[in-house]
Amino acid sequence: MSEIVLTMFDEQDPCWTAELLKLAGEDASWLDELVRSGSLELSDGIYSLTERGKAEFERARDELFLEGMPGGKPSDPLRSVKRTKLRLLLDNAHLQRWGIKTYHAGQDLDFYPDLKGEELISFKNGTPEWSYTDSPLYRKINEEFKPALIEGRRTDLVTPERLSSWCEVNSMEPGRLNIDLLYLCHYDFMQYRDFGGHPNDRMKVINTDRFLFIFPEHETEKNLAAVAKFHLWLNTLRRMMIPGYVDRDTQEQDSVSWLIFTTEREDEAAAMAEELGKFGEKLVENANPCEIWTVSMEALENVTEKRELIWELLPEIAHPAQRTII
Repeated sequence: MSEIVLTMFDEQDPCWTAELLKLAGEDASWLDELVRSGSLELSDGIYSLTERGKAEFERARDELFLEGMPGGKPSDPLRSVKRTKLRLLLDNAHLQRWGIKTYHAGQDLDFYPDLKGEELISFKNGTPEWSYTDSPLYRKINEEFKPALIEGRRTDLVTPERLSSWCEVNSMEPGRLNIDLLYLCHYDFMQYRDFGGHPNDRMKVINTDRFLFIFPEHETEKNLAAVAKFHLWLNTLRRMMIPGYVDRDTQEQDSVSWLIFTTEREDEAAAMAEELGKFGEKLVENANPCEIWTVSMEALENVTEKRELIWELLPEIAHPAQRTII
């Protein structure tokens, strides 16, 4: 049905190719008909909704009792297609039978303070230095917001009102770490259904393992800047947003946070892990426990046997640059 294909062009996946639709198990032969009817436009092999297509998306969604909003054509359709391909490959490669797989494409993650460039990272004799630790705003956050241990955590330790007021008084705006694909793995979700949630947990990261996939830049400095933002995001969660709930879940089990640089080719992923690995424990300094990995689309495409769990997949095909320091 053409309606099914049309409803795949949502906010998470606004762009598709014929190859991707086949990978998703859908009939790509409907694409050209949807172009002829004016519902889709085609540019350089990439399909996206027209204004007419958005209206038809909403009609088909309601008739089929689906959810979601129609996706607009993004500024970088090629990157959007790449994100969708990553999600499909990752999803097809593991079951996670006793959990829920939640994906967010092109997700901005807020962190404080909003630092950029050399405010984030600098180099001394070829070694990265985390310049953000010298920021008066970073130090102020660490002075006024304390991390919580399991026995001291509560969902009202930092209320949304206190956080909003504090940021306003201190003229503090959030920085943003853009993640190409955020995968939140809700493991054994039935064991956590009694947890009522946290008012600051807008992304629902509590009781999940978090895998942040980003497509790397060519320059190591820019990739290390992404690592610095990852540090600041974790610090924001641990102190300002959900203190006590980041690294241990409500059943007192470990919750992990991985930043995963995602390349096209396997040799690129291996080389990048080796390059980043030269910096050793510096990569997780100030943010431990967390981990930095690389993985390739090629490795995901070559998975022939679907794994049961994400923990049976990534450790086998990905490359660690730095593991958690125990």
